[in-house]
Amino acid sequence: MEAASSKYDINFFTPHTPFLKEATRLIWIGISIWFVATYGFHILLKIVEKPTPEAGYIVYEQVYPKLTQGTATPEELVGIGNVYLSLVGKSIALQNNTALKTAFTSTVNAILPDDQKAQLMAAAKESETNKKVNIDFISKALGVDGNPAMVAAIPYALAPMSGGATDMISPEIPALMDKYLIHNQSFLTDTIVLGFPFHYLYSALFLLTLFVAICLVYCKAIDKVMKKYDLEQTFE
Repeated sequence: MEAASSKYDINFFTPHTPFLKEATRLIWIGISIWFVATYGFHILLKIVEKPTPEAGYIVYEQVYPKLTQGTATPEELVGIGNVYLSLVGKSIALQNNTALKTAFTSTVNAILPDDQKAQLMAAAKESETNKKVNIDFISKALGVDGNPAMVAAIPYALAPMSGGATDMISPEIPALMDKYLIHNQSFLTDTIVLGFPFHYLYSALFLLTLFVAICLVYCKAIDKVMKKYDLEQTFE
């Protein structure tokens, strides 16, 4: 009895009977379709993608060298200050990045009039324990007082500073800009379908639907194969 039943054990590499060969072929077809649809799409994404900088990265490229030379204008300081602030707002991890927060606070210090610098230092110290600290004067100086998201990020971007203008730059800053402000984009990511980027909709919805469809098709197909070899009673 054991020898007879073992004939129907599926082995992907050495099927023994015509039924097992057809069953294995169906399984491999399903796996191949799923593999190509999943990994083929992601390979295509890598082939067609282009590194695309955000607008903030363009500002950084233009202003950051001037920070190192001390020649940035007040308008340029506001621009780079907003770039630093947007980075803090992008990631919780960056809310703990001392170099970035110090660069932001130092840049704001350079923007503010002298009579508000002490207020900035007090706000930076208080923000360590109180995120509801008054930062209205900072948001106005940066021109973001009409942007609630940017305003909300300010208390998390403040840090005590010591070196003045020299703290507006750091060896860590260029790497952060490259990581958070340059994105790989293509027509696959920029095309919007049903309100979602195509690559997201494809991965989150289509591939899941495809997997279920492959399972349903396999069930239908294997039923036909079992009828073909009169094996329905064998597996009841």
